[in-house]
Amino acid sequence: MSSTLSTDQPQPVPPLLKARWFWLALIGLVLMLGSGWIAFSRTLLGSVASGGEAGTLEPAPIKGHPAPDFALPTLEGEIVRLSDFKGKPVLINFWATWCGPCRAEFPDFQKAAVDNAGTLVIIGINNTTTDQKDQIPAFLDEFGVTYPIVLDETGDTAKAYNILGLPTSIFIDRNGNVNEIFTGPINKAYIEAKLSEL
Repeated sequence: MSSTLSTDQPQPVPPLLKARWFWLALIGLVLMLGSGWIAFSRTLLGSVASGGEAGTLEPAPIKGHPAPDFALPTLEGEIVRLSDFKGKPVLINFWATWCGPCRAEFPDFQKAAVDNAGTLVIIGINNTTTDQKDQIPAFLDEFGVTYPIVLDETGDTAKAYNILGLPTSIFIDRNGNVNEIFTGPINKAYIEAKLSEL
């Protein structure tokens, strides 16, 4: 009787080899997702120059230093300038209609704007380069937004503030200096706590 191995039966894969393939696949996936996010952020959130050539990321505004000024149109065409509000605390918020966390924070921004009218200026900056302009009015109506909403149609303002994700909120003090830059959703309590520092 022969003791040769049968080649008809599949041989089990050693556990060490299975683990190695798992880790290699996981590392590859992480690298691919990371590269995709970097490309998405730089392209869609304003780091590509309007002429189509690759731009460079601007240095992020620094706490305690002047906030970059902007002059952006509302949906009605009125121009809003950050410099018009010097002497008042300002909260600017970069957002888009497709952004789930932006949607979640809008009710808190509206409540904060109403409850702190006269002591805090809130300006919503729509990241219009990645949004559909015709969807903005319905979005604002849904939340009853009464504070100024302006359109960053070229992406230049997002670039000046080095915006890499939405939503991003920038708190600006009475002297026009950056107090804080926060990426991610915030609520009314956080806004009002920051107001005392501005």
